[in-house]
Amino acid sequence: MRIIFSVLLIALYFGAMAQPAPVSTYTISQVPLPAEMNKQVCISGLKYVQGKLLFASERCPLIFSADPVTGTIDRKINTEINSAFEVEGLTSFRNKLYLVSENRVAVYELDFQTGKTREVTTSIALPPKTKSGDGMEGIAANEKNGRFYLMREKNENMTHAEIYSFIIDETDGSALRLIYDSKIELPLRTSQWRYSDICYDSRQNRLLCLKSFSKGKTREQYIETIEIDVKGNLLLASLKELPVEHFSDVANQYKDHHYSMNLEGITIDDKGTIYVVSDNTSGKAACDRPAKERTILLKLTKN
Repeated sequence: MRIIFSVLLIALYFGAMAQPAPVSTYTISQVPLPAEMNKQVCISGLKYVQGKLLFASERCPLIFSADPVTGTIDRKINTEINSAFEVEGLTSFRNKLYLVSENRVAVYELDFQTGKTREVTTSIALPPKTKSGDGMEGIAANEKNGRFYLMREKNENMTHAEIYSFIIDETDGSALRLIYDSKIELPLRTSQWRYSDICYDSRQNRLLCLKSFSKGKTREQYIETIEIDVKGNLLLASLKELPVEHFSDVANQYKDHHYSMNLEGITIDDKGTIYVVSDNTSGKAACDRPAKERTILLKLTKN
């Protein structure tokens, strides 16, 4: 009897050991933003830098700096980027900011202190905006591997999103260049699906991808992850959904309170907290006029 009991205990022990570890999920909360962010600022890029959240406006030549806890704006950075270029993504590399534009596609370098702006040279021409209005939407810098990743919302056939990988060339000494290395394609189930931003997670060496579905009044929100190898290559086979508790349901509740749920920017802080922001207007943004919907900033915290 003792032998049978011992065998059962051993079986239960190893059975417990074989069970997969519980998956850590993320819960959502809102960070309040000041009334100024409810004007037609149309935020389309977001980056956590040195304890601050930086928000890039799509058509207004401004970057807002805010406290990630209170949402209070403490600084505005004027850029030299023309509003016709439509800024769509924001990242940082070695104390400078980098933005990608969609309408007139280009990558820009911005001095964080002075606001001085210059266009970054890329070894290949970036794909232009498609006839359906889809173009470059995200940019992420990977300092560890010396890479930049640029994301295209959809291809011409609206069947895939694309992420271009560039190697950073600093041989000039004064101005970096981006040398094209490779491209991966992310499948879209239908043309109503899209990817709207990416950011680099240095703690887990992966890319976070903001994805959504929109048709009529139906909107679904997702975050996906892509692992990165030791050389900085994106591993498409590792693409998977990040577990966020009731992401679409919670996000849609804010829609009823006149918040825009067109989520356009994603970033992660040095503790692993994820932030997501929406734009809040379409057409020509007038930064000094109220928008029909409010900008929302969501904080995703791991349980």
